[in-house]
Amino acid sequence: MIVLLAVTTYFISSNILINKSIVNMQQNLQLASEKLDMVLSQAETFAQMAITDEYVQDIISSPRSEYLAHYNDQIAIQNALFGMTEKTMIDSVIVYDQIGGIYGSGVEKNITDTSLPYMNKFSSSTSTSQWVDTTLANYQREDGPRNVISLYQKFYSARTGLPIGLIQLSINEKSISKQYGNISIGKGGSIFIMNQKGKIVSDDNKGRLYTSVENEPYFNWALNHQAGDIFKIDGQKQIVVSRYFPKLDWIILGVVPVGEVTKDNQMLIRQFTALSLLFIVLAALLTYITSKSITRPLLAMKKTVKKMKEGNMDVVFDIESRDEIGALGAEFNKMVNRTKHLMEQIVEDEKKRKEIELAALQSQINPHFLYNTLESISALADLGRGKDIVSLVKQLAAFYRGVLSKGSPIIRVEDELNITRNYLDILKLRYGERISSHFDVEPGVLPYRSIKLLLQPLVENAVYHGLRYKRGKGIIGVRVYSENNLLMLKVTDNGIGMQPDKLNAILREHSVHGSGFGVKSTDERIKLHFGTSYGLRIRSVYGEGTTVTAMLPLLRMEGETDDTDHDHR
Repeated sequence: MIVLLAVTTYFISSNILINKSIVNMQQNLQLASEKLDMVLSQAETFAQMAITDEYVQDIISSPRSEYLAHYNDQIAIQNALFGMTEKTMIDSVIVYDQIGGIYGSGVEKNITDTSLPYMNKFSSSTSTSQWVDTTLANYQREDGPRNVISLYQKFYSARTGLPIGLIQLSINEKSISKQYGNISIGKGGSIFIMNQKGKIVSDDNKGRLYTSVENEPYFNWALNHQAGDIFKIDGQKQIVVSRYFPKLDWIILGVVPVGEVTKDNQMLIRQFTALSLLFIVLAALLTYITSKSITRPLLAMKKTVKKMKEGNMDVVFDIESRDEIGALGAEFNKMVNRTKHLMEQIVEDEKKRKEIELAALQSQINPHFLYNTLESISALADLGRGKDIVSLVKQLAAFYRGVLSKGSPIIRVEDELNITRNYLDILKLRYGERISSHFDVEPGVLPYRSIKLLLQPLVENAVYHGLRYKRGKGIIGVRVYSENNLLMLKVTDNGIGMQPDKLNAILREHSVHGSGFGVKSTDERIKLHFGTSYGLRIRSVYGEGTTVTAMLPLLRMEGETDDTDHDHR
């Protein structure tokens, strides 16, 4: 029995450790994915700034000038683009015009023209940009050749709207691997990135770049799963966790030896087995000696415990002796009494904890939003666009001024709409013409009560999970109206929509970084403040868009007291 217990315990504990390791690796790969997404999004922002720069537009739109003037044009573009490669992760910015002209940022040497395939591709399709896998750079810098990930983007004249050139923005692969190089997934573990063909496109070990893992046992599995599993690699069991990175159609992989995860567990099981054998021998001897004296009171205690198990918390164990059983019975009675009080306290504490958690969720603003806004301010400062900085800072200040709302979780519908408008204005400064919004508000509902930051997380979900991967222009619609004595707040997008299984699960469980986090917490906040008959409804058609509707009671702010809030809980 002890051997069976030890073996069973070993396998159970090993599976627990492996599952925990997989969860930890998934979280770390998610962190790596978010860092990469942040870097690439920043690069796309810089590319947009470069192609809208006044000097770049004027020079690339104008006919090729004579030699000296053309040289001066190259210097002017270098001055406009140099700042992007000086203080950022951008390794190179190259602009191609449509008559063979090449303009660098001043840090490149020996540039090879790679624009023709992309100009031809963009001219025959609706796409205007493409990220390209890791490859040897078509230029050199002072420290020699490098491996880069490049964004090619077609751009147009601001005056005529006609295509005038192509921009190539490159990021050193070393900058990519640094984003996950300091993330630990366990001793002996490593993180690397492959493309859909199995070629390694990023790795801390540069000797593995461009090698293929197509023949590895986990390759086909990783193409179709975002999870963790165990594979035998080079004769050793390894935990492999995969995560899809859609922006570049990459797969981020984490690999760690199973033996490193369960090593401590093996030592613990050996010690446990030895101690268990010793204890069993002693227990058998003591059981034989004392069984007759303890059987009767133990049976009585068993009946008492059974009553407690059935839910009777008023049971009392009758103490008939002063020995150990009597002492145990006295402690049992104390325990029952304490348990009864603790259960009552737990119910109350759980209610308070839920209120505190939801209050914390209410005050949480996506740090990526703030970070990206500050990065945009920094980039505008580098480019000397003072007016845009002033406008962006004013919008950011207005947004957070509305968020504070003197600390009150309940605000007017009008104030909630102002917060949402400021949030969308900030996003428009970043995304430009890719996102538009419209509001349809029934004037009579403006004085009614709303939860602070009710619309913002719904709009944020619509942008980041509905519109970010949509081709073409994204549209956010906000409609507020009253219906059947209910306040209806509706957010609509024309994004990618959701599959039915994801739609069914989104209000049942939290996802810390996924699309359900803001929706689930918003639904719980509504129910906490107004009761379980109110909350969110979601309708989504995959490929067409999503509509989220918040239903609240129609209550005015004027004359309301805290007692009114409690009446609706």
